[in-house]
Amino acid sequence: KSYSVKTAASFSLMNDNSSQILFIDNGGKPNVGDAITLRCGACGYPTPSYEWHDTNDKKLQTSDVYEVLETSMIVKSIKTADDDAEYKCAALTATSKSVESIRLTLSDTIPKFNRTIENSQYNIPGATVVIDFGLEVKGQIDISWNGQGLDKFLLNTDNSMANRGNLKLDNENNVLTIENIQKNASGVFQCIVYNEAGMISAYKTVIIRESQPAQVAHTTASTTDKTEKGNDIHSVRGANFTMQCTGSGNPTPSDITIDVPDSTSAIASSLIKVNKEGKYIGNLLIDKVTEQYAGVYKCCTHNFIKGLKKSACVNISLAVEEVVSVTQHSEDTDYTLVIGNQVYGTKGYPLAASCKATGLPRPTISIKRNNDCGAVSTITKSNDIEIIQVDYAKDTGCTTDSFQCCGNNTIQDELYQRCYDWITVSFVDQEKPNDVKIENAGNLASDDSSLVSLMETLMLNCSAKSFPESEFSWEYRNSASTANAFQRLESVNFQTSVTKSKGFTYSMLSTIGTAGDLLTGTNYEFQCTAKNIFGQTSVIKSIQITSSAANQVSASVYLGVGIVLFIGALVAVFVMYIFFIISSGKKKRSDLGFMRCLVCKCCEPKQQPVEYADEIYNASLYTDKSYSAAVKKVDLYPDIKHMTFDDDEFDRSNTIVFNGSTSHSEFDDRMFTLNTAVFKDPDIV
Repeated sequence: KSYSVKTAASFSLMNDNSSQILFIDNGGKPNVGDAITLRCGACGYPTPSYEWHDTNDKKLQTSDVYEVLETSMIVKSIKTADDDAEYKCAALTATSKSVESIRLTLSDTIPKFNRTIENSQYNIPGATVVIDFGLEVKGQIDISWNGQGLDKFLLNTDNSMANRGNLKLDNENNVLTIENIQKNASGVFQCIVYNEAGMISAYKTVIIRESQPAQVAHTTASTTDKTEKGNDIHSVRGANFTMQCTGSGNPTPSDITIDVPDSTSAIASSLIKVNKEGKYIGNLLIDKVTEQYAGVYKCCTHNFIKGLKKSACVNISLAVEEVVSVTQHSEDTDYTLVIGNQVYGTKGYPLAASCKATGLPRPTISIKRNNDCGAVSTITKSNDIEIIQVDYAKDTGCTTDSFQCCGNNTIQDELYQRCYDWITVSFVDQEKPNDVKIENAGNLASDDSSLVSLMETLMLNCSAKSFPESEFSWEYRNSASTANAFQRLESVNFQTSVTKSKGFTYSMLSTIGTAGDLLTGTNYEFQCTAKNIFGQTSVIKSIQITSSAANQVSASVYLGVGIVLFIGALVAVFVMYIFFIISSGKKKRSDLGFMRCLVCKCCEPKQQPVEYADEIYNASLYTDKSYSAAVKKVDLYPDIKHMTFDDDEFDRSNTIVFNGSTSHSEFDDRMFTLNTAVFKDPDIV
């Protein structure tokens, strides 16, 4: 923006070595974000020099904020409305100094309210009502209030409202205060503020009614995870919800609290209070409900009537519930193996098989059995878990047994019962590891299971079937070495990993680096030993270290790849030949040459193209699809449809298609490539 100023000239007779400032210009009233130039003019003898100073009389230099010139100073960008400031211009000669001040004044800004208040305010007769919208403004403003009964009051000379009757209204600091308000003053009050930049307004509804002591109610809403019955909440375990209570009264309650059980003191800080529309609402956020949250919560609120505190409280009971569930609880031991619903024990050793029922309230559990060869006991683990267990002695006479567990609990007067599948218990003889074997997992193993390349990592996998599961140890030896004893693997050169599955154990051995880095010989033997409490079994695998690269493949692989490529080439030739036949306009089987025996009779048109007069070209189009045109949709099925193309209407970029009538559809060349067309004159195609 640019600003212009008109100044009046003045003249005076100057003495030597004197200076006098003739004018100083503030450049107008800029807005925030504008740049502004302050100018200063002086006369003197000799010609004076100039300096600019800020409010603190600090000499200004050119910087990111200011640009100081001979007779002017530029404020590069006004940051905020608070940049109103006083600057000084000094004109200097050798023995004189003339100083004038100038204030940078910004343009008025649009007023705004920076405080959000509720739409309605409730109070009692005789109370003092204060309405404050938090007005923020720069510069001069005009403010007015409209409302019930305000027309009865006269304005003082300072624009404050004069006292009249029993009410006192004050407009100081842009806040409206109404003292000793009565019922007939209920209504909507409006504040209007405006200046040269704009106008704003805000509304507040004031409701005056008789006093009412504070009351509080439980207002938590029901969801699929919880239900409310009066002041009782029933929540499922793991739910997230908000416990809510609402205080009301006149005047509006001034606070609300929720006391929590001692076991949940940590959630007390999650209480959020909201004062809204004459009510005080307390929201207690409860995240992932557990049984520790169960208990009684006390919600209280209060207000003051004629200086007396009126309180009200309500107790809210929270019950955490979960429908009973029953699961298999038997565990693996050195002599026990659990697979699904099967529990395998070892003859001569004790065994414990069990079920677990979980729920809130804690469920009761029962058992159905086929025989009585084990002792049944019930174990309570916590306030939500009940376990029933069958203990079999080491000298039990049972070889097999089966039982079923059922649990039940009651939630809100409704009985829930769940049962687990029948569990089968079997006793087997002790067994040392068997079916132990070593497999080569290297890249060359597909050709020869004993080959490992110098350039790849040696990887051997040892597996064993056993009950209980096995522990593994690895050894190796150089077959060509004179010291033919097996030696244990060095951890710095080899690494192992173990995976256990039900009744099976797997151990993977690999070199750290390539086989050629660690193994200098050619033929090696690796021994894997699987061991459990009943014995051990060893197996040996011979490995040949070869110089063949890991990516070298056998002749059989090359042969297989060659056959595949040859067949692919034949298919490609056939497809290209058919494409050539179609593109050349040949449609009859007799036109296909030696390939006609491969093409079905479907390709034979039902009707051959019909000869038309000169300059008329016949085409047969057939396809099993339909396509849309700009004017008309044409469906082309295997039935042949004859269309004519007039030479004078033919255009290679926009072909007009006639379908037995004067109506036509338009296609571009690309649309035609989606269909098969045979023309009498191939040049037109």
